[in-house]
Amino acid sequence: MNGKSFLYSHTLELGFIFMFFLPCRDFQTCTLLVEAIGLSEESMFPPRSWTLSWLHEHCQNRFGVTPKPYDLVQRWQFDQLVQNNVTKILFTNGLKDGWSVGGIKESLSDDLPVINFPNGAHHSDLSGRGPSEDDSDDIKQGFQDIIDIISKWMTDVQHKKLPLPNQVL
Repeated sequence: MNGKSFLYSHTLELGFIFMFFLPCRDFQTCTLLVEAIGLSEESMFPPRSWTLSWLHEHCQNRFGVTPKPYDLVQRWQFDQLVQNNVTKILFTNGLKDGWSVGGIKESLSDDLPVINFPNGAHHSDLSGRGPSEDDSDDIKQGFQDIIDIISKWMTDVQHKKLPLPNQVL
């Protein structure tokens, strides 16, 4: 592929992203996946502070919808994990990812731990292959921590040390 074909091909891909993906993403942010993300002076985008009132006005003007920032949390009771005796969820966050603002970043209990990747993004823990030699030390350590935590949980289940949901020891 020559440079002209490469540029044309990638320009078409970018056009597709801007025409189809970004409006869909904006609609998601205007409905259930509300993210409190502003843009700073250091961003490549024009600075903009984030407020719920700005988002409400934007979403009404663009899509005629009202954001529901707490709907998923309330529907799935994410704000009551400990009270509902939820067992064994490992939360991970790539802190270089804008979506991390909506993540649980502190362990809720020993059984609801959090691993934060300071140099990671939303895909850093999802490759299924483990870290590569090109990954930063925190990514490599995070993968080892994930393996250690899940291995312990598996051992607990095998030795019946783990209560079933809503079962008291």
